[in-house]
Amino acid sequence: MNNFKYFRLDRKDITENEFKQILAVESEDGYTEEQLKSIWIEDEKDDNFVCVDGDKIIAHISYNPLSKRRNGSLYMVNLSVLPEYRRQGIAMELINTATEYYLSKGQTLKMSTSVDKDNLPALKLYQKVGFEIKEPISEVDIDDEQFIMEADLKVIYSNIKAIKNEMQK
Repeated sequence: MNNFKYFRLDRKDITENEFKQILAVESEDGYTEEQLKSIWIEDEKDDNFVCVDGDKIIAHISYNPLSKRRNGSLYMVNLSVLPEYRRQGIAMELINTATEYYLSKGQTLKMSTSVDKDNLPALKLYQKVGFEIKEPISEVDIDDEQFIMEADLKVIYSNIKAIKNEMQK
């Protein structure tokens, strides 16, 4: 069993070293340093969650709780895991950490995300935890290269709990 820790990282608490680690995790997904600085440090609307192994950030996820996607949703902006840590359940646990956080705050919006149509591992994970592919309902949702996916927070929470229970058997 690993000793990874999952938590919300407040932008006011992000050190320069942590930001460099976030850049390293994100290096494969095509975001520029300026874009990540906006998401992680400057943009007061995004919530950011990390997974750490010791003092090393190995995965992260960002949410925009004020998104115009799906006419208002908790929009998962990005989810990245360092390659050497993939396929260990880290992405699912990050989604779970964020889901629990939003449920504890009384959030009732659905969670949404977009995923590249050819990113089968991500598509499979999102469907496993309860996301469903949806048709665009506004111009902001239209993208020929990605699916728009949506799920109820309670469904995600319930599905992840069931997956964890099954894994413990």
